[in-house]
Amino acid sequence: MEKLKKTSFVAGAAILAFAGVICKIIGVLIRIWAYDIIGEVGMVYYEVVFPFYSWLLIISSSGIPTAISRMVSERFSTGDFAGARRVFRRALILLAVVGAVTTAVLYFGAEFFAIRVLGKDETYILSFTTLAPALFFVSCMCAYRGYLQGAQHMTGTGLSQLTEQVIKCIVGLMLAARWIGRGPEYGAAGLLLGITVSELVALLVVIAFRVKNRRLYMPLDASRTPAREGRVIPELLRIAIPITLGASIIPITSMLDVKMIFACMGRYMEEAAVNQRYVALSTNVRSLINLPASLTTALAMSIVPAIAGARARQDTAGMHHFAGLGLKLSMAIGMPCAVGLFVLGGPIIQMLFRSIQPDSLAIATNIMHVASVSVIFISLVQTMTGALQGMGRQQWPVWSLLIGGVLKVISNYVFLSMPRVNILGASLSNVVCYGVAGIIDTVLVLKVTGLRVRIWNMFLKPLVCSLAMGAAVYFAYTGLCAIRPGTISTLASVLVGVGVYCLMAMMTELFTAEELDSIPGGGRIKRFLRKE
Repeated sequence: MEKLKKTSFVAGAAILAFAGVICKIIGVLIRIWAYDIIGEVGMVYYEVVFPFYSWLLIISSSGIPTAISRMVSERFSTGDFAGARRVFRRALILLAVVGAVTTAVLYFGAEFFAIRVLGKDETYILSFTTLAPALFFVSCMCAYRGYLQGAQHMTGTGLSQLTEQVIKCIVGLMLAARWIGRGPEYGAAGLLLGITVSELVALLVVIAFRVKNRRLYMPLDASRTPAREGRVIPELLRIAIPITLGASIIPITSMLDVKMIFACMGRYMEEAAVNQRYVALSTNVRSLINLPASLTTALAMSIVPAIAGARARQDTAGMHHFAGLGLKLSMAIGMPCAVGLFVLGGPIIQMLFRSIQPDSLAIATNIMHVASVSVIFISLVQTMTGALQGMGRQQWPVWSLLIGGVLKVISNYVFLSMPRVNILGASLSNVVCYGVAGIIDTVLVLKVTGLRVRIWNMFLKPLVCSLAMGAAVYFAYTGLCAIRPGTISTLASVLVGVGVYCLMAMMTELFTAEELDSIPGGGRIKRFLRKE
């Protein structure tokens, strides 16, 4: 049974990671094609709304779904299937109300956000009103996703995520192409309307999945336990509120980012130059930075119910296993991605955004050199936050992120006010924020679990493998560019990096035999290494 639980944890992470990576790839493609369709000015209309949208979305998409996942997992672990159903029903009603409220705030507050907060003109209002209905659909969908994740049934979540991205790509790009003739704000509105339509379709998909597959994870003859009936909403809120407060910190600082970028840099730079640097940061760089983050996001989503279930069973060894494996996987994912983006960030941006101008490419490459470092700490924060939430310490990551967020705002203002630093300040402040929060969260997890960390195994091995990979990629790309510069050289260098990292992982025995048993496909890897 224990082996099954461990396998389901990493298998669930693998399903969500696969879906997440595909979704992020599609998301990058959307931005690439959108960049060509609506241009740099249109991308400003598209990007400025997302910090506000993300802030409102956090209310429904972070704390409550995590609480659902944890509460459903705990009830499943004790056989209280009827209780798990009640959690879902109460949460769905709550999230529907939250979605309606946040939609109204973004729609009716569009003028305030665009003109009063950002200091833009009325043409930006359309971006806010077009995206507003998506908040309601996402809120309802989060109830279903949280329930399925708590049941360790990740396929439905992954399927809805993929559907969401495909519809967003098709509908959004089609509308953008049709409306761009009316102006860049209408081209951006077409992309944003595609998001709203995609969230509605994804909601319908996850509803259909739960209805069709409910017998796989919910016995119909499950007994009811009326004594717990009245505790669902208070318990949901007790878990969700601290998580939501913590998750709100980054979106709030992101809103301040946008405000400070245009306000601080506008003192010594023309508006067109500020727009150029903002698009380089938000479109060219962050879309790539978010790719590795999708892997650790999936890991964090799976670690919450896994640790919560072990905690409900009073399985200390299981908690140690999940926390330790989550920490090592976050480093094994974050470090090579950070090094790879640092070395090949510029060529990858040039390969993907073919219409990018040389000066914009130079700006984006410099931003990537700084932003890539944050990938390591983002991976750490996401995974360790999930571990703390699963342990019932959901309020602790709030404080670590609050400390990081305050330092981010302060450092952001200081850096952005320096003409020589300008837009790099936004990335530098991210490194400060996630670096501080990640270290604090890791220390807290080790304190709660009593887990003994071997520095060589958990941190130095992934670092050595990543640095070796980075050196190989650098020399491979330099050599290949001397023969045939361009896309082929970039792709070939990426393949060289993957091969070198895998080889180094085998040579340093990055994962133990027990850890390989818990990773999907790890058994085959172990047999190959031992030539069994």
